[in-house]
Amino acid sequence: MRKNNSRGRQALVASFLFMLVGPAASWAQARSNFASSITSESMASVWVARHLGLFKKYGVETQYILMPRSPLAVAALLAGEIDVAVIGPGHLVNASSGGADVIGVANFVQKLDYRLNVRQDIKRKEDLRGKKLAISGPGATSHLVALLALQTMGVDPNQAKIAFITISGTEINRRLALESGSIDGTTLNGSVGDIYGNKGFPILYNFKGSGVTMPQTMMVTTRRIAAAKPQVIEGYIKGLVEAIAFMLDPANKETVMRILATNLRLSNNSEAEEAYSAVVNSYERVPIPTVDGMKRLHGLLVSINSKLADVKIENAIDDSFVHKLETSGFIHSVTKKR
Repeated sequence: MRKNNSRGRQALVASFLFMLVGPAASWAQARSNFASSITSESMASVWVARHLGLFKKYGVETQYILMPRSPLAVAALLAGEIDVAVIGPGHLVNASSGGADVIGVANFVQKLDYRLNVRQDIKRKEDLRGKKLAISGPGATSHLVALLALQTMGVDPNQAKIAFITISGTEINRRLALESGSIDGTTLNGSVGDIYGNKGFPILYNFKGSGVTMPQTMMVTTRRIAAAKPQVIEGYIKGLVEAIAFMLDPANKETVMRILATNLRLSNNSEAEEAYSAVVNSYERVPIPTVDGMKRLHGLLVSINSKLADVKIENAIDDSFVHKLETSGFIHSVTKKR
């Protein structure tokens, strides 16, 4: 039955991708599909890389697909319909628990910069009792950050009878649910959380400046694809590394702000300024995935699902691509140019 479900999901993904991008291009053309369901500013490096044509610069003609959910992106990887996906690392651990051939090859955001935004009538942590917090799915970054915020405030979600409500899709869907009053709170990334705080949705907990770190935005592929198309994976990472260097160079502030404003649908310059500040303070110049960071995340996931305890985190990441770019001097050379 599980095999049939898996085949059904892969068939659904294949049909979805075919409608969007048509038949897969041949490797001889150096074309590649990649996907994500993330729409927050943690995707800034992807937006900048696409805007500047950096993937093409490093030999990869890309087709980007916005997926409705990260598990669909993982299914697309396993079906061979895409070469890489950008997902929350919790989805990587979940996939690994089922024996999926998925590995994290780069981690772009390590510093937590989330806000727990709530309805106006929630003033104190005690007011969370019996409330509904929206997440994008069990084990998603939005879920883990919410758990970490509650843990830091000394709130046990079980004792407080807090319900985690799954609202599938991108962060935008959770924002709309908060605005409509159908949920009582949710975690929002960086400047978007600040913007909603100014809109009348108070920030009950703020990770900004907390010093808390946890992997949040990871580029993943499969071992099979990494072995068959190493130059494609390297091309993606090179493009994203140069995009990060571009973002972190103060000389490019106006360009980066415009890109953020377009993709985040920001309405004024002050909001774009907040988004820019959040991005430059959260991105890693060397996006290497670390075992220690993943183990911290793994501990949170195990508290949700004890079946994940057997996942060997060391087997879920491959830092060789980023390590090669660092030791070869590529990352330093790109940063130096900026």
